[in-house]
Amino acid sequence: KRLGQHFLTELSSIRRIVDAAGIGAEDLVVEIGPGRGALTGLLINQAKQVVGIEIDDVLSKMLSAQFGTGIEIVSDDVLQVDLPALVNNYGENKAILVGNLPYHITGTLLRQITSARDVWKRAVIMVQREVAHRMVAQPGTKVYGVLSIVTQVRCVATLLFDLPPSHFYPAPKVHSSVLLLDFETDPGFDIADENDLFRVVRMAFQQRRKMVRNALSGVAHDEV
Repeated sequence: KRLGQHFLTELSSIRRIVDAAGIGAEDLVVEIGPGRGALTGLLINQAKQVVGIEIDDVLSKMLSAQFGTGIEIVSDDVLQVDLPALVNNYGENKAILVGNLPYHITGTLLRQITSARDVWKRAVIMVQREVAHRMVAQPGTKVYGVLSIVTQVRCVATLLFDLPPSHFYPAPKVHSSVLLLDFETDPGFDIADENDLFRVVRMAFQQRRKMVRNALSGVAHDEV
C-alpha cells in the first residue's frame, strides 16, 4: 500500500498491453514497476533486452530469480532514474516503455517520461482512468488542462481501453486506463521554447474563472 502497488492479473488485458507495444526482436524495453512479472515474461519473449525498474527489493530479488538473465533489474525509485542515460547505457538510441504507473506519482512520472521523449519509440502505460482522460482531452472540455497540453505537445496520445478494479490485486478503488504514447509521430506543433509555453499554460489554468488577461498578467503586456 505504501508503494501504491496494484498488480495486473487479468491475462487477456496483459496480452493486449504487450501487443499494443509493438515490440520487435531488436527492441530494448524499459518496464516501470514489473512487480510480480505479469507482463515481464511476455516482454522477454519478444524483446532483445528488458530492463525493469523496481523499487521493492523483495520483488526485485523475486524477478531476478524467476527470469534470470532475461531481465536486468534496476532496483531504485524510478523518479531517481535518468531515463535517457539508462537507454543509452544499453547502446540504444531509442527504447519502448511499458508500465503500470503508481497512482501517487503519476503526474511527476508522466512529466519525466514525456520530457525524455527523444529516447522513446512509444510507451504503453496504465494510469488512473481520470488521468488518462485528462491526457487525451480536447480544448473546450472541462478536463482539458496543463496535463493535456504537456502530453499532446510531446507525443501523440491514444486511449486504448479501460481496466476495472477486478483486473488487479489488490483491487484499487478506481478504474484504470491503458494509453499508447507515440513519440515517433510529429504532434504537429512548432514551439520555440517549451519552458515559456508551459509557464504561460500553468498561469492560464491556475485560476480558470479569471479573465485570461488577468491570469497572464505576469507574462503578458498591457497591449496583448
